[in-house]
Amino acid sequence: MNKLFQEVKIGRLKVKNRLFMSAMDLGFTTDGGINDRIIHFYRERAKGGVGLIVVGGCYPEMNGKVWKSIIGLDKDEFIPGLKKLTDVVHEYGSCVAAQLLHGGRSASSFFTKMKPVAPSQLAHRNIKQEPHVLTTEEIRKVIDGYVSATVRAKKSGFDAVELHGGMGYLINQFFSPATNKRDDEYGGSLENRARFAKELVIAIKDEVGKDYPVIFRLSGDDFVEDGLKINDSIEIAKMLEQVGVDAFNVSPGWHESKIPIMSMAIPRMSYVFFSEKIKARVNVPVIASVRINDLSLAEEILNNGCADFVSIGRPLIVDPELPNKYEKGLYDDIRMCIACNQGCFDSLLNFKPVSCIYNAMAGHEGEYSITKAEKIKKVVVAGGGPAGMEAARVLAIRGHKVSLYEKRNTLGGQLQYAYIPPGRNEVQNIIHYLEKQIKKLNVEIHTGIQADMASIEKENPDAVILATGGLPIMLDLPGMDSKNVCLASNVLEGNVSLGTNVVIIGGGTVGSEVALHVAKQGAMSPEVACFLLKHKVINADEAVEYTSHGNKNITILEMKRKVGGGFGISTRWIMLNELKDAGVRAETEVMVKKIAGNHNGDNCNGVIYEKDGQEHFIKADTIIIAVGYRPNTELQNEIAGRFSEAYCIGDCVKVRTALEAVHEGFLTALKI
Repeated sequence: MNKLFQEVKIGRLKVKNRLFMSAMDLGFTTDGGINDRIIHFYRERAKGGVGLIVVGGCYPEMNGKVWKSIIGLDKDEFIPGLKKLTDVVHEYGSCVAAQLLHGGRSASSFFTKMKPVAPSQLAHRNIKQEPHVLTTEEIRKVIDGYVSATVRAKKSGFDAVELHGGMGYLINQFFSPATNKRDDEYGGSLENRARFAKELVIAIKDEVGKDYPVIFRLSGDDFVEDGLKINDSIEIAKMLEQVGVDAFNVSPGWHESKIPIMSMAIPRMSYVFFSEKIKARVNVPVIASVRINDLSLAEEILNNGCADFVSIGRPLIVDPELPNKYEKGLYDDIRMCIACNQGCFDSLLNFKPVSCIYNAMAGHEGEYSITKAEKIKKVVVAGGGPAGMEAARVLAIRGHKVSLYEKRNTLGGQLQYAYIPPGRNEVQNIIHYLEKQIKKLNVEIHTGIQADMASIEKENPDAVILATGGLPIMLDLPGMDSKNVCLASNVLEGNVSLGTNVVIIGGGTVGSEVALHVAKQGAMSPEVACFLLKHKVINADEAVEYTSHGNKNITILEMKRKVGGGFGISTRWIMLNELKDAGVRAETEVMVKKIAGNHNGDNCNGVIYEKDGQEHFIKADTIIIAVGYRPNTELQNEIAGRFSEAYCIGDCVKVRTALEAVHEGFLTALKI
């Protein structure tokens, strides 16, 4: 039997399989209460077959609330709504736990209207509010708040609680020497720094009973200076097991750390070794988490004894039916998370509710539904990018007869370029899913054929959707016709032989990613670096340098103040670090004036640009144009008034993100 779908116990709680759904802020509430949107969201995930859903974080007291949309467990008035939620989850045989999260110094007065509290007087790097140092008496009151919240959770029908003791939140602030500078019984030695957590677990167990499961979320490594390392976390886990913790959910880092935790650029399963090390030293179940987006990886983790459970979060946003599909072998029907953060984490940071780049129903489960069309129509979709493919998929599900035209020989549109730069290969998952689905739904696919009025009229459609995407913006500069000038798309397609000195005009998403792509050419492979490290031919610093870039000199010229402006909040800083590691130089706030050949008569090619009122010349063997795209509107005027139903979606309307394109395709298909 597949270990993934075995029934397993946490304490006395029977869980139907080894899959957890991680606690996630969804951005669906502002008053702490449970509403229909939250219930609809979790109903679909329970229906999808996950073993245990962790809801939260839930603040045990108001001054621990870390974001405006966190769920409340500090008042009895929240119990009825929470009970509705747990009842819905239980209908489908899933268990449900409430995660108790007190932010400590991570809780801003912007949300709580209170001064944050912490073990010591050290402000959060991002929030910059000096916290109030908890006294011994106040620590006991905080513990009482946790206990009361646990009682409410139990009354609400939650099968367990998860105490968030990681990610730099309050409990972790007591653990970590980076934030705990106390000299009383709660500071100093590791045993003293663990005292708050131990007393908390004991108090909860004394109040709600020894059999009520307490899961503890623990950071394997804080990823901050003077923070906990894995050996510290092992000792903490051993202490907490002795006082009654029933399972450990192990994750990496803090939100303050400068090491990526939630990015596509992180190799899959990078942090599983933390759970493996803790599992080897405790006798209760251990849960592995982070960058596990494929359930075949979850099986591998379980079969290799690295953990007893696997926790996934974003993969269940994109596909709530993931467990059931995987168990039934419906692999082509699985939407695989690409860890882009566009719809989930970046949305929250922008005070928007969670969505998903290619599941337009995420967060709208009670609002949207794909139903059979009242009248079956013939629909032509022009363009096989993400918007066109999603529109074709939904139209076909609704029963319409769909013909899709794509001028390239392959589907995917601009996404065909997006997955080529290093660390971006997960983007292929969107193309693979949509292509498999429209083929399975018998959409007529015409690749290598550009839709025009003649081909559309020949189809005699009832409705037309234009999803023709965008066209590269061409600069009007002297010298643009030089042989050493090319488009970013030409480089990504591998159609350009690059020189040593490369200048990229444009430092947005395309310019930044093509810079990384070029920088990696000629770099040492990680496998070779590991071999040379093992035999002490090179040292660790050399291994990092040799694998980060080849021997090209790359400069980005950007007219704006910063490069990477098109990236989300959670990923831009990672991209900037990658560019730095790759040795890419950037000149910002510049105006490119000319592509120069035979500069000053010395047979030197390059670019002349203006910065701070002065002209500069930079040598360039290859010049890459990456200033973005403009809408492709060629067909729009021609189809206007020619068909009873005609729609334009995606980049041919306005150049935007893949998320907006997919969602527009989805919603348009519901109208026809």
